[in-house]
Amino acid sequence: MIARYIGMDIHKNYAVIAAVNADQQVILDPRRVEMDHLADWAAGYLTRQDEVILEATTNAWPVVDLLREHTPTVIVANTYKTKLIAEAHIKNDKVDALALAKLLAARFVCDVWVPDRQVRENRALAAHRANLQKQCTRVKNRVHGLLRRHNLRCPEKSLFTAAGYAWLDTLDLPLVDALQVQQLRAQLALLEEQLNETDKLVARQASKDPRVPYLMQLTGIGFYSAFAVLAVIGTIHRFPSPEKLTAYGGLVPRQHQSGSRSFNGHITKAGNSMLRWLMVEAAKSAIRWDPHWQQVYERIARRRGSSIATVAVARKLLVTIWHVLHDHTNYFYLRPQTFVTKLQEWAYRIGRDHLPASSAKEFVIDLLSALEMHSLANSLTSHPKNARLHNLSECRAACGVG
Repeated sequence: MIARYIGMDIHKNYAVIAAVNADQQVILDPRRVEMDHLADWAAGYLTRQDEVILEATTNAWPVVDLLREHTPTVIVANTYKTKLIAEAHIKNDKVDALALAKLLAARFVCDVWVPDRQVRENRALAAHRANLQKQCTRVKNRVHGLLRRHNLRCPEKSLFTAAGYAWLDTLDLPLVDALQVQQLRAQLALLEEQLNETDKLVARQASKDPRVPYLMQLTGIGFYSAFAVLAVIGTIHRFPSPEKLTAYGGLVPRQHQSGSRSFNGHITKAGNSMLRWLMVEAAKSAIRWDPHWQQVYERIARRRGSSIATVAVARKLLVTIWHVLHDHTNYFYLRPQTFVTKLQEWAYRIGRDHLPASSAKEFVIDLLSALEMHSLANSLTSHPKNARLHNLSECRAACGVG
């Protein structure tokens, strides 16, 4: 049977499909197949020798799963790079499907890594948790903005505490503003309840990944950050060098070089936006709590400014993550007290009924032993209180789980 190269331009409700042979001659004219009938079409047309290509879109992964039941070679093309290669003056669904098929036949395809279902579920969970956190921040900012309109400032350390809410109840606000504050507080309470529920699920899912404790050794990375970073990365073997990983995170500078002239600009921001956000947030925490990263930040900030220094720390943290995962090694600048507190916070979030150990203490000791931190595990066994920081709020902020 001759090899067939099939291009699919998929949309929300339908897909346009075309096919060519190895000589790029059309053997299947572009045709439209409704998504409801795609499974029947695949079962009746595809063979194990066929190769299929489609672009990375929102609903690409379910289509990939469906097609792989009938043919093992399903390639997902990089949308941006494929557009640069196959740009035409006349563009429609039929042209796009045929162009994809011809690019596949010519082996001129910029493909992307296809994550398995578990990685996709982890990514969805991490993104959902990040979205809830951003919604909480948005609601809090609206409350602060409303108070600023009346030149009011909470005398407590934080407005969103029991003391802050008590002060808020004493205010004599106009009717409309009082209604807004009441409803925003109700929204925030619901969001925080959902965030807490999501954190528990994240903690349980993270406990199934032995790589999570390795990343939690870094200051600024807690169980959620570690889980989310690993969900985005998938497998570290996708990236043969730290430079490839930092480029995937969009944390490398733009470069324009011609002859003897070279120009480096701001970061590309061309990679995964969630990974970039996670690393910048981790960098902010690391700069605040870790003396090593404070020195790195201050050295760069004196020359380049605060923002560039923060991004530089984020990039260096991502390089550190590559080495920790690739070499399966422990973090050189480990802060033992902070790390143990992170593990205890993680055990608390998992919950007693879901812990993979008999108790939180055993859970922490098992993790330390697995990381070959036997002296730290023994000190926790002999003097468990010595392994805890006194200020829990300070610990949570340092862990990146506050």
